[in-house]
Amino acid sequence: MIRAFVVSGAVALLAGSAMGQQVFFNDFNGVTPTEISGFVSTPSVQGFNGLGNAGNTFSGNLLYNDATGNPAAATVLTLSNLPAHTELSIGFLLAVIDSWDSSNGAPSPDLFNVELDGVNVFQATFAVQSGNVNYAPPPNGDIGGLAQRGFNNSFNDRAYDLSLDSSLQSIPHTASTATIRFFASGNGWQGGSDESWGIDNLRVSVAIPTPGAAGALAVASLLATRRRRA
Repeated sequence: MIRAFVVSGAVALLAGSAMGQQVFFNDFNGVTPTEISGFVSTPSVQGFNGLGNAGNTFSGNLLYNDATGNPAAATVLTLSNLPAHTELSIGFLLAVIDSWDSSNGAPSPDLFNVELDGVNVFQATFAVQSGNVNYAPPPNGDIGGLAQRGFNNSFNDRAYDLSLDSSLQSIPHTASTATIRFFASGNGWQGGSDESWGIDNLRVSVAIPTPGAAGALAVASLLATRRRRA
């Protein structure tokens, strides 16, 4: 019983002892970084300027995607040589532009997706032009409301701070590389001048175990081995 308690305590120490390290950030106001590929355009944020929370607002340019097709061509962030880590978090501001139709709209649905290493970690529909099923943001996540903010000047738009969404935070991840794909999909997706999306202030961070946590893991492993032999 004592050994079991020590092992579980060591594992708990490991789980609670990690420090975050930012491994990528870009606000798309300069040259597009080499880590970004696929469907890439960086126009002005237009009427989204200033939307956001303290220290994290739309400004300058954004990464813009109005690709057609289902699924539409993705914008891809590829990272390599990541430090040893246990979790990965993704944060960005999302501009939902023009006539998005939610899952009960017409034509529908229009979906925004984020994939990490081929696994979908975020998918949402947005009620802008039709339908009433809408993404439910966390507190302070809705940063724009429904308003016309430029671009094709025909439809309303929405804006969200997805750095606050729990589904994109603390994702289990240990590989030294990461491929993150942002794309639209759904039977209602048309793209082009009809609907599009943009992101700003894209950042990726990883959780790195502290030296004490690494030691705790070693102790836990040793004690677990001895317990099995007892």
